[in-house]
Amino acid sequence: MSGSEISVVRREMGCTPEDLMRWLPEALGDLYPQTSLMVDDQKLLARESARILMQGATLKSRNIALLRIPVLELGITFDASFSAEQIESILDRFDLYTRRGGG
Repeated sequence: MSGSEISVVRREMGCTPEDLMRWLPEALGDLYPQTSLMVDDQKLLARESARILMQGATLKSRNIALLRIPVLELGITFDASFSAEQIESILDRFDLYTRRGGG
């Protein structure tokens, strides 16, 4: 990553690494090409000049009756080129595109 790391955000997500990979292009928009992703020590997206680094670990799935929900713990590190307002905006979009809901 370029610059020094200024912000690390954690998310616990109800998805698989494959789900996350499918969602990332829309969730990050123009920043997708500047993002690296590693899950369970496996590089899923490797970018030389990444400004956003995502590191995840799959956890034990949660079971509710017959429903099985995957769990992915994700840390998102933003480099120093992002302002607090930019990070908030990026996370708002990320959360919007990666939330699962019903109804």
